[in-house]
Amino acid sequence: MKIKYRIYTTMARLVPIKYRKHLEQMLLYAGEKRSVDFWVGSASVLAVLLFIILFLSQLIFFPAKEIAKPEVIPLAFPPMYVVFALLSLLAVQFLVYIAIYFKAADRTKRVEESLPDALQLMSANLRAGMTPFQSMKLAARKEFGPLKEEIEYATTKALGTESFAKALLSMAKRIQSPLLERAMKLFATSMKSGGRLAQLLEDLANDIAETKALKRDLVTNTKMYSMLIMFMVIVGAPILLSVSIHFIKIISDMQATTGVAEAEFGMAFLVGTISLTPGFLIKMSVAVLFVTSLLASMLMGVIAEGNEKYGLRYAPMVITASLAAFAVSRHVISSFFGGMM
Repeated sequence: MKIKYRIYTTMARLVPIKYRKHLEQMLLYAGEKRSVDFWVGSASVLAVLLFIILFLSQLIFFPAKEIAKPEVIPLAFPPMYVVFALLSLLAVQFLVYIAIYFKAADRTKRVEESLPDALQLMSANLRAGMTPFQSMKLAARKEFGPLKEEIEYATTKALGTESFAKALLSMAKRIQSPLLERAMKLFATSMKSGGRLAQLLEDLANDIAETKALKRDLVTNTKMYSMLIMFMVIVGAPILLSVSIHFIKIISDMQATTGVAEAEFGMAFLVGTISLTPGFLIKMSVAVLFVTSLLASMLMGVIAEGNEKYGLRYAPMVITASLAAFAVSRHVISSFFGGMM
């Protein structure tokens, strides 16, 4: 285990310090217990293994003449392999970051869903005559999930040398939630000023519940537009691109079998050459569908959660569905129109 940790620590040095610090904060938001060196180092090791697999696959399936002999391989290391190594490292690190981001976002969502109920429970405890510390400690219910852990962490921290108000504010540093940060600031401020804390918590809980209800209504009202965007990306765009490719293929075949003299009989559009080939259009269509599906997924994230990163979880499904629809539509159009000719 020590050797494994040393390897991860060494490989983690390949990543900039600024990124490691940012990822360390994201791990704190996600509630992850393992260190940032473990995540960054394991991702770097995985990137090295991925590069080795790609390198060996190139030697086996696409052997190059200059590296055909084993004794020449150590001396022949084209610059393209360096690019592949960097791309492998960036791709794996990006996937790791996205996984941690989604875990932190899911934890934040669970905390915000249970926050109104927790505030209502704290308010009821205060009205029953408990102190703010006792009311918060007894509000740590199992059904609150991550919020229960943070409440227990804050109350345990307040039993030490740190004040209860600072312990409340420290909860916002462990969960990336503006709602929780606002609630804890109001809690600490009202506790210091001696205001009506129970009424404040109850009003705050109602305000958060109303805000979340308005957010759900907004998502519901824009659902039709979201469905239209997904339909165009998954169904409309693949069909239109397939029709365009088949049209170019028909024109190319007609040019190959029709003479230039046919232009005198109303077929002048067949004269000349077409620079766009079906093969080139297929490659461009795949690239267009990939980029369009990715942007549409990010747009769905903005509509649903107000953050484009959240939509990246839909990207693999949308990209796969779009490319599959493109392949199916090409086969159907070729079979249907090919049988008519």
